[in-house]
Amino acid sequence: MTPTRPAVLVALVLGALAVAAGVLLLARPSLPAVPWTLPVALGTVAAGLLAASLSFRRRLRGAPGARPYDPLQAARMVVLAKACSHAGAVLAGAYGGVALALVLTSSSPARRADAGLSALAALAALGVLAVGLLLERFCRVPPSGPGEPGAPGGPGGGGPGAPDVPAPRGPAAR
Repeated sequence: MTPTRPAVLVALVLGALAVAAGVLLLARPSLPAVPWTLPVALGTVAAGLLAASLSFRRRLRGAPGARPYDPLQAARMVVLAKACSHAGAVLAGAYGGVALALVLTSSSPARRADAGLSALAALAALGVLAVGLLLERFCRVPPSGPGEPGAPGGPGGGGPGAPDVPAPRGPAAR
């Protein structure tokens, strides 16, 4: 799995923002009120992810008293990190688009308050995105040394872009 590219996240945020704002500005549907629990829920998700990320980081580093990590769990955490960063980007863009459309089209104080709550939800979604990127960074494997398998000069290593092929073993390798 390749690391998350910032350009993809920016494209997701801007695309979701454009779609949400465009639909709301063109169709002018009557939206229900934005609940105050929306930014609180997203902030709670971001805080929970941060706590899990820091705990997992302690386990990866072998901190005293921390249980050793399972490699399968590490792979799951990488997938969770990538999903959080992408979902956070889409949610940030969508709620940002809602806030933008509400600011541009409504003059009532209640709708302005909804725009503020949508903007807070977008900021909380950016928090989910940031924690996803942080968790992905925690799960990165350090590069191998020159004599280790998978390294550019080592057995099985062919440099950047080379497929991961294990070093030959047994009598045929001699």
